[in-house]
Amino acid sequence: MTPQATMTAAPPNGVPPPPGLPDDESPRARFRPSREAEARILLLIDAFSRKNKTQERYLEGRIKLAKLDFLLRYPRHLRQVLLAHGASPEQIAGIDPDEAPLDARMMRYRYGPWDPSYYAVLGSLIGRGLVDVKPLDKGFGYRTSVAGAGLAAAIRADDSFDPINQRLTLLRRYLDRSGNVLKNYLYEIPEIVDAAWHEDLT
Repeated sequence: MTPQATMTAAPPNGVPPPPGLPDDESPRARFRPSREAEARILLLIDAFSRKNKTQERYLEGRIKLAKLDFLLRYPRHLRQVLLAHGASPEQIAGIDPDEAPLDARMMRYRYGPWDPSYYAVLGSLIGRGLVDVKPLDKGFGYRTSVAGAGLAAAIRADDSFDPINQRLTLLRRYLDRSGNVLKNYLYEIPEIVDAAWHEDLT
């Protein structure tokens, strides 16, 4: 099962791009949820919100979500951070440092990497009952609903998602930290520290 078969996306407010401007070059395009982004974020939330034996888990806040998604999307930087924080070279051998970033590039923003489409992606997943939201002490927590967990399991079963599943396993094992801690980890990366606000990250 592919994300194209399970996810749908529409322009915000149903507004098309200006006449004569290709859809993927419209200024609005960066704010739209893609099927690929919805599938990836659903898998990310599911990986960090599965119940343990004693309590429900939530992925705590958009800052943490954005930092984890940056590492999921940028294999070269994921390798660097994993090596710096506990993983061995053998454990990251399957991550290709030369692989291009997944989906559109993220931008440098106030708290590090950010994607303007997160609001639409989360809104779509929440609106369709795939992700539940809970107010926490600081911000909101996200976890997959029963329907969302089932869809995430079906997506994981698709062999084309094996690289993402491998990265999620390593993220959960070594980088399940607070959003602020992850932000500090990413600020060890020169490409992020040296980037200007709203500049695309490489």
